[in-house]
Amino acid sequence: MTEKKLYGSVLLKAAEILDALAKKGGQTIQLLSKETGISPSNLSKILETLMHIGYVIRDQNKLYYLGSKFMKYHTQNIEAQRLLAVARPYLEELRESVDETIHLSVLENDKMVYIDKLEPQNKGIYMTSQVGLARSLYSSGMGKAVLSSFSEEQLNDYLAKTELVPLAKNTITTSEALRRDLVAIRERGYAIDDEEQENDGYCIAVKLEANDRVIGAMSVSFPKFRYTPAFEEEVVAKIQKTKTAIEHCLQSESV
Repeated sequence: MTEKKLYGSVLLKAAEILDALAKKGGQTIQLLSKETGISPSNLSKILETLMHIGYVIRDQNKLYYLGSKFMKYHTQNIEAQRLLAVARPYLEELRESVDETIHLSVLENDKMVYIDKLEPQNKGIYMTSQVGLARSLYSSGMGKAVLSSFSEEQLNDYLAKTELVPLAKNTITTSEALRRDLVAIRERGYAIDDEEQENDGYCIAVKLEANDRVIGAMSVSFPKFRYTPAFEEEVVAKIQKTKTAIEHCLQSESV
């Protein structure tokens, strides 16, 4: 019997990378190289392509995970795809109203992964985020909004396996300070990232729920120099209104 000749050696290597990440996410290039036998230089090129098309994500610690593109093939992520479809028109209305960067994200592997981003239409400074990028929960507005819904047991488990490393000038780096911030988030109903993920950045975020379950988060982000208490108050009112509309739509669809 003649052995079939397979074409596309890069595709075969990409499949090995995806298989390795499916077994265990949070891999460095060095660990992936050891696991797959692919050289770090070739791995880097293939991973960049996989990130571009959404099959792989990389966090700020340069760890790689399977990306949100797999939402098409996994039940949990079908819900994220539905969230994206439902939320988009409301996010566009919010962007029209505040003219700042709007993000939508879902929780994956203890990270918030951007599944949508709307740029401001009349501003010359933009945020560095991109769809498919992963952010830590403790350092991002959307991440802290979701963390605020964790039970005590879930939060303890998260803190036990997560190192709170400084990423910007105001990153929360102790569990005590994070717990205090989460209490404040629950009380006021929204999270703030005040130069915690990136220097010179400010973010206001809320979690999104359906059927008494958190399914994602959304945020308005802008350069810190545009911050004023009055502008924050305006953004909070508008993002809360958008949150209510999206959650109502999600609830109506599920009935």
